[in-house]
Amino acid sequence: MVLFCGFGIFSFSTFGGTKALGILTSFTLFVAMFSNLFILPAMLLSIDKSITRKTFEDPWLQYYDEEEDVDLEKLKIEESE
Repeated sequence: MVLFCGFGIFSFSTFGGTKALGILTSFTLFVAMFSNLFILPAMLLSIDKSITRKTFEDPWLQYYDEEEDVDLEKLKIEESE
């Protein structure tokens, strides 16, 4: 807030370069402050929800019991040409 107000004072200058610097810098600081106060916490909460919903099982991997019998007749080996 202090930097926003400090650079905002430059916008009252009569010199065009200083006035533009004050307006652009104070606007940038205001947008940064707004995003840090409102947008960043909302994004962190949404990321936290998506992380806690994930299961730790990989759907591409199938886990078999070591003692499970494998039917060898159903296994086939294909030869490549």
